[in-house]
Amino acid sequence: MMPSETGLPARLFNILNCLKTRVMIQSKNYKNLSLLALVLIFTALLAGCGDGDILNLGVQAATTGTTSTDPTNPTSAAITTTGAISTTGKTTPNPTLANTPTPKSTSTPVPPTATPYPTPKLNIPLVGTPVAVEFTGKGQVTERQFYSPDLKKNVSYRIYLPQRYSSSQTRYPTLYMLHGFSGKIDEWMWYGIMGRVDDLISSGKIKPLLIVLPEGDQEYWVDHPNDGPRWGDYTAHEVVDHIDGNYRTIPLKESRALGGLSMGSTGALQIAMNYPGIFGVVGAHSPAMRTYAQKLPWWGDQDWYDHIDPVTLARTSNALYDVKLWIDAGTEDSAWRARDLELKQILEDRKIPFTWTEWPGNHEASYWTAHMVEYLNFYASAISYGK
Repeated sequence: MMPSETGLPARLFNILNCLKTRVMIQSKNYKNLSLLALVLIFTALLAGCGDGDILNLGVQAATTGTTSTDPTNPTSAAITTTGAISTTGKTTPNPTLANTPTPKSTSTPVPPTATPYPTPKLNIPLVGTPVAVEFTGKGQVTERQFYSPDLKKNVSYRIYLPQRYSSSQTRYPTLYMLHGFSGKIDEWMWYGIMGRVDDLISSGKIKPLLIVLPEGDQEYWVDHPNDGPRWGDYTAHEVVDHIDGNYRTIPLKESRALGGLSMGSTGALQIAMNYPGIFGVVGAHSPAMRTYAQKLPWWGDQDWYDHIDPVTLARTSNALYDVKLWIDAGTEDSAWRARDLELKQILEDRKIPFTWTEWPGNHEASYWTAHMVEYLNFYASAISYGK
């Protein structure tokens, strides 16, 4: 029967030709051919297959998870799960699958959530213009001021900012270093702290951090009795909140370290115990802890003294269990060594973890300068750099 120009006979004729060409039927087994033809005709009628359509049995087999083979005829068509009809054992790429566009996501990308750091309780802005401090390192050192409500005056400090601070949005941990009785905000610089930290950061030996050198006068970093100036509150609250509010710090306890030398180390110890929860790392370098008999003229009575003396505080305070603590003293530091050893014994008796180090030397600049790298390595290893 000749196919007509239109109608079903022509469509069937084309399908059979397509089958003969594509499947390359070599067998004259008309029974098998008729069965395949009927299946393909039924599939084509359902799918609306037209002239030139490719009969993709592979897709349907993949959908149903079935295969069809003729064990009596090795050259009969095999339907694979990855391609179209194959007669050689090789997979023929499926043009229908290859040309199917991959669906695009219509959801809006969600940016990563910023770490929800706490906001400083006190809003203490900068005062005046920055004063550049001569420094030959890759970072920079600046002197700034703010107004202290506790002290009722402007106070100064110096701050070290690592090399890439101004060109990034990175947040940094902060090390606060308190000067001694005869020193000022530049004392730690005289002993080389800024140059040493810059070298260690630049060489990759420690990670970048900020260093703050606050002003303490000769006040032992404690509140005065009788409603006098509050140097303890100023150090623990105003200095910290000012730095956190004006610089990119990591404003968390474990990312703050407090250290000092001589009077400054006494201040660091008592602040850690009187203001728990602010500093997670504490270093006391050659503590100068005065007895009650050695108190300064403006110091108060015994009760007031007991509240600010690190040795007395350490007998009952539990705050030091929750910090990483370092104490060191020179073996020839005859003026203060006895009380340093008394504190050491109390900490050991109470099983408070701490690192005790002693080196040859006296209570003097050469001792602190000689061990600046050890100090900085301790702080950098103990402090947290965030997630």
